[in-house]
Amino acid sequence: MTAILDRYIYKELIPPFFFGIAMFTILFMATGPVFDMANLVIKFGVPILLVLKYAIVRIPSFIAFTIPMSVLLATLVAFGRLSVDHEMIAMKAGGISFYRILIPVFLFSLAATLICYLLNEKIGPESLYKARTIVSSREAQGHLPPLENIKFSSKTEDGLERITIARSFNEEDGIMHSPVINDYGQNGDLVRITHAERAVWKDNAWTLVNGESFQFDPKGVFQTRITFSKAEVHMQDPRQVSLLERSPDEMDNNLLRKTILVMEKDPSRDREQIRSLWVRFRIREALPFACLVFALVGAPSGIRPLRSTSSAGVAMSVFIILIYYFFVAVCKSLGEGGELPATLAAWMPNILFLILAGVFLVKEST
Repeated sequence: MTAILDRYIYKELIPPFFFGIAMFTILFMATGPVFDMANLVIKFGVPILLVLKYAIVRIPSFIAFTIPMSVLLATLVAFGRLSVDHEMIAMKAGGISFYRILIPVFLFSLAATLICYLLNEKIGPESLYKARTIVSSREAQGHLPPLENIKFSSKTEDGLERITIARSFNEEDGIMHSPVINDYGQNGDLVRITHAERAVWKDNAWTLVNGESFQFDPKGVFQTRITFSKAEVHMQDPRQVSLLERSPDEMDNNLLRKTILVMEKDPSRDREQIRSLWVRFRIREALPFACLVFALVGAPSGIRPLRSTSSAGVAMSVFIILIYYFFVAVCKSLGEGGELPATLAAWMPNILFLILAGVFLVKEST
């Protein structure tokens, strides 16, 4: 009997779940990538097939966000239909408690949580990185404007870790504007800072133009200052500059965490930026568990009699999602501002909605 009940609940959950993934993914893409795609084709003349490939590769990153929303929609629609057709009354009359009915919902949302975590942790960031490599490819670069605010790392000839930041880079003429080069020792100590008006790629080498270099001892005490009109430095081929460093959204959790820890050891780093990255890291951890929270909120909310299950379920899911992400935005701002610890800022929306789910469940079971 219980196995039949479980299969029946799964049968009610799966169709609206996949409908939700399709609907929310299309909505997400329509509010962002579609405009980016149109801009690439119309303004910069990037080939349409390349732009379509760029859009398709980005889809997994959107599905990671739409899975929790789809779980909410699925529970609202499924339990709304069970309520409208009086099947919930029949189940309770047959001695089946509401908590027993929730078991397949919990297992379904747990599976969705694991899938969402995998997408959010590995597949999503990698898809964003691959999408950027498509736009940064040789085929597209001839149509695009110079890259701005670039950052990449390399090794010096004497084994130092080198991080280069530049205002812009144009691959066509091989010029980086306003480059700043920081060299770090084995212990992560800053040993040299070099900045210049521009860096020019010529004869397979970078040449800095009109700059100066500051040398520090192992304790970080300033030693010497050297000015130059031209100086050759060892860095990467400019064709690879745009692909060397991943943005935080393109890093998996492990890489992002290591990056933040390295940044914390650098006293010159902006503390507010580090806090922001910690909040982003914790939110990425917390987001998959919204599947469980939404399932527990959606099941008792969907039981209330509705005239049109599907349309009302969609409307209610959008309403709940807006409230949830409002709390996410507020808590994110509090975390970035230092008013809340990063972990609490990331998990607070889940905690609040879990409390709300508890109230709904207690009310429904009585």
